Parts: sequence; structure tokens; C-alpha cells
Amino acid sequence: MSLRDLPTTPHLATSTHKLLESFYVPALARSNTYDRGVGFFTSNWLRLAASGLAGLAANGGKARIIASPKLDPDDCAALNQGADARNDPRLRAALEKEVKDLAHDLTNNTLTTLAWMVADGLLDFRIAIPTGELDGDFHDKFGIFQDISRNAIAFHGSPNDSEKAFRNYESISIYYSWVDERELSRVKGQQERFDLIWDNGEMNLRVYQLPDAVRRNLIEFATHSQRPYAAPSDKEDTADAWKWRHQREAIAEFLKKKHGILEMATGTGKTRTALSIVDELRERGMAQTFIIAAYGTDLLDQWHKELVRRTSLPIFRAYERHHEAQSFLNDPEDAVLLVSRQSLAEILSRLRASAYQRGLLICDEVHGMGSPSLVSALTGRLKLFAFRLGLSATPEREYDHVGNEFIEDEIGPVIFRFGLEEAIERGILCSFDYVELEYAFSDEDRASVRQAIRRYHAKASAGEAPAIDVLYQEIARIRKLSREKIEPFRRYTHTHPEALKRSLIFVETAEYGFLVQEILMSLNLDFHTYYGDDDRLNLGRFARGELDSLITCHRISEGIDIQSVNTIVLFSAARARLETVQRLGRCLRMDPANPRKRAVVIDFIRTDDIDENDPTGELTADIERRDWLRALASIKSAET
Repeated sequence: MSLRDLPTTPHLATSTHKLLESFYVPALARSNTYDRGVGFFTSNWLRLAASGLAGLAANGGKARIIASPKLDPDDCAALNQGADARNDPRLRAALEKEVKDLAHDLTNNTLTTLAWMVADGLLDFRIAIPTGELDGDFHDKFGIFQDISRNAIAFHGSPNDSEKAFRNYESISIYYSWVDERELSRVKGQQERFDLIWDNGEMNLRVYQLPDAVRRNLIEFATHSQRPYAAPSDKEDTADAWKWRHQREAIAEFLKKKHGILEMATGTGKTRTALSIVDELRERGMAQTFIIAAYGTDLLDQWHKELVRRTSLPIFRAYERHHEAQSFLNDPEDAVLLVSRQSLAEILSRLRASAYQRGLLICDEVHGMGSPSLVSALTGRLKLFAFRLGLSATPEREYDHVGNEFIEDEIGPVIFRFGLEEAIERGILCSFDYVELEYAFSDEDRASVRQAIRRYHAKASAGEAPAIDVLYQEIARIRKLSREKIEPFRRYTHTHPEALKRSLIFVETAEYGFLVQEILMSLNLDFHTYYGDDDRLNLGRFARGELDSLITCHRISEGIDIQSVNTIVLFSAARARLETVQRLGRCLRMDPANPRKRAVVIDFIRTDDIDENDPTGELTADIERRDWLRALASIKSAET
């Protein structure tokens, strides 16, 4: 018998099929290997699947099961007895009877037979416990059958290996290796995933053989009794629901509008809100293809971690070292693609039309989508998606009318706002102290500014004036690179060295960072730089608390969540609020390990005046930012 004898049904559900009789039992009977990852396992499933397991045994086959540590006490005892009996002849003799008719004995002597199956190597059983980035349960449910001719069937879906699973509404999606290349790749993918977990190669799971899990007290015995009274109300949950209600409001607004931008302060749950929208669209049958575009490996990796935590959909990646776009494009239904902005145009050129019709495009830090290169490459492409969602704390691009028009036309207008002020007031973000360090331009700085302005006016008089942005950027760079900020910073930090514990220091260039490093070294602080060519491990070291400070340019202005950051230092600050808002988000996140956290923002305010006519307004940028940050710092959090 071969697995090819079975019908190639792509989807089965308990409401329309008897999954055991129509799928599991006949597939087991034709297989010589059965690999299964499952959230919950009980021996009753073996009893129900007895005839199929007898066929597996007759084929000389073997089953491997990875499950969560939540087991019935009797099942755990039987499994452990069988595992120990493999190496202990006395325990093996204590099992007493030889199993001659596996199907009969599984039905009538389930626990003893379960122990024998483990002892004889017919069944191997391991426990998976999330670790590292994950702190919940091993809750996946997938499996692979393979016959002697290497035909294979993979399935993924909701049923556990328990008797109750077949009384619930459950369903599975099924893939057959011999149908076509796409199906084969899915089967191979599930097998590779199982083997990785079984071999303890998954970085966020630890897998234990059962006796070792028992010895380590990792088994959590399941109970079947229910609470005999109503659960007490949880006032804290009610308070949290009130605090985070803006997320529900944002979801409702998007479902009504179907496209647009959520303008939500950093740290207020943009990612969680977006993934809730994914869930809602799936559950309502409105979308089944999901593409998430973002900039930067760190941010894309963070999205991947959240997706792994919060969705059962297959996740493909197309950025840096990950080259999984073609696998997604082969079958984009019920799948997620994480893609860098730079690669989005090329991938969309190959996306099938039906995927647009039931697709959701999520553009994180959506203001970045308005760059000239992306406007040129993507005009007319994004609006093809039935659903388009933009996320940003600051969606407006200053001095870029074309970019702003593109974002609104292709993705949509701002349809929901929840800003820093509301987030601090509600206790979602912490309050902060604003430290103003005053400085004055040097004669060299002032001369550079006058020269830049005179050049601009000379060209204007000659009818050759460049865009005002050019002058704006030139003056801004002079202000950001002024060395006159160094001495006020030195004086402040030598009297307040504690301010640099858990700090991010933003500078314009690596050369300017050298000036700051001298001060940090004099304070005996553990620090590192994190520029374009630096090892990304430095960010991980800082996140784990191994470094006091990190000196950086732009790389962690957006999207990265390190709750323990207490201080930001703004040597480099743009006139536009976009960048400053992003950087504020690095230090205003609440820290569970420090519930009384109050952040610190160290800024540099130029106090001298230049008499030249500045058509950009850039020379007053420090004063404008100071007034805004003073007002924000005066807001009291509801948590304090």
C-alpha cells in the first residue's frame, strides 16, 4: 500500500469529515514514518487510532512525537516507564506481557501498550518548552507521513492528538509531495521544521527526552476538573482594557475604511494592532495574503519575532540573508511575506492578481515609503491591494509634497491618531525629565552659516537658486556638528553620571562620536558604537544590559523595542519632529523591571543669534524643539 492511494483532499474539517477514519488511520497504515508536533497529547488518541498504528508497526515503521509538557499523569507514567525500560532489563521485564496484537491491546490495555511502544522503539516522545524570545507553550500542530517509497503527506491545522480534539470543530490543511513542486516544497518545509525542533536546533525551543523532562520537573500534569464557582473579576485586566482601548478603536476604524494610516506614538502597540487587523480580516474571510514592508534588518527581525508569537500562518522573509520570496510567490494564500522596502517593487511585479484582490499590505514607518526612488518604482502598484495599512508615529514628510501625496494616494490618509500626549497621560508611556544644555556657535560655526546663506542668496539673485531644502540641510548639518555642545555635555555628565546608565546617544557622524567616546571613557562606562558597519550583536548586548550606553547615528531611531532604555542624548536633532518623536520612543517605553521609571531627555539648545536672513528657519530649530519638549515633559502620567 502507498500513500498515493489516498485522495488528495487539500482541506478536512471535523464538521464534514471523520478525520480519524478518513485521514489519520489510512495514512498511518500506509506509512513507515510518522512525525508529529502537537500542543497536547493523550493516550486516548492512540486508542482511537489503534488500527492505523498497527499498520505502521507492521510496515516496520516508527512514530516520533513532540508535545508540550502538559500531560495526563497516567500517560506520563506510561511513557516514562517505556523510556526507562529501553535501558533497564528489569523494568522491561516488569511490563510482564508481550504485545502480540497491537490494535487490540491499544484499545483494551492502552497505557501498558503505550509503554511497550516506547520501550520497543515504535514510538519516540519528546517534550518541547519555549525559551529565549518565547515564554508561552509549544502549541503548534503539524505532522508528516512518509511511506517506503518516500511519498509524503504533510498537514497543519488545529486538532491536538487527544480524544476531545475530534469532538471540537477542528480542521487541517494537507499537502501531498507527488502533486506538484509547490506541494512538495511545503511537505519538505514541514519535515525540515520538525527535524530542526527534534534535533534541538530551534533557538526559541528546548527539547527534552521524556525521562530528562521528568527529572527536571518540567512536566505539568493536566487536570480535568473545572472550577466549581465563577471566576473572580480581574480589576487589573479591566484597567488594562481601558488603557489600551485605542487599539480596538484603531482596528474598528481600519475595518470601516479599508485603507489608511494609523498615526500612533511609538510604544503604543502599532505592531500588535496591525496583527489584530490581520486576524480580523482572516476570521472574516476578507483577506488571505499578507505583505509587511519595513526598512532595516533590526525592525524586520522584530516583526518576525512578533509574527512567530502571534500567528500560525507560514512566514516568509525577503531581506538581508533571507531569500524566501519565491516560495511565498508560489502560493501566497494564507501566508505572510516580510520584505524590505527596497525589494517591494520587484516582488509586487511577480505577485499574482488574485493576491491583490484579497491582500493586505502593511507599510511600517510609512513615511519612509515617500522617498523619490520608491515613488518612482511603486506609483500605481500599492493601491491595487484591497487593504492597505500604514503605520507611523509621524507619517508626514517635511518639505516633501510629492512624497506625501504618493503616500496618501497609494496607501491612504491618516484615519486614526493616538499621540505622545495621550500615551503619557494614560500611562502607556512614562513621563520624562527634560535637560536643556545651552551652547553658542563658535566663530567657525557662524562663519559657515553666513557663507551658506550668502551662497544661496547669490544664486537666487542670479536666478539659479537650488531648492530651499539644500540650504536647510546644509545649515542643519552645521548645527548638528557644532563641537560647542561637547563641553556642556562633559560638565553635566561629570555631575550626573547616572544619567548615562541605559542611554542611547545620537550623533550625526562617527567622527563626532569619537568626541563623545572620550567623555564616556573618562566616566568608566561600558559603551559601544552602533553605526552602519558595526556588528549588529552590539544592539543585542545593549538590550541585555551588558552595555551602559550605545552611540549611534540613525540605525535605531525607528521601531526597535528596548524597554530598559532610560536616557536619550540628542547631539543630532532634526528640525522636523519625525526623527525626534522616533527617538523619544526609544526611552519612553514602560519597563516591567522598573515600574517607577522616569525617562531623561538630554538636548542641546543654541542661545546665540545670527543677524543674517535665514530663509529656512533652521537657525531657530533648537528653540522650537525646546518649547515642544518642555510641554511634553510637563505632562503627568496616570501611573505616577
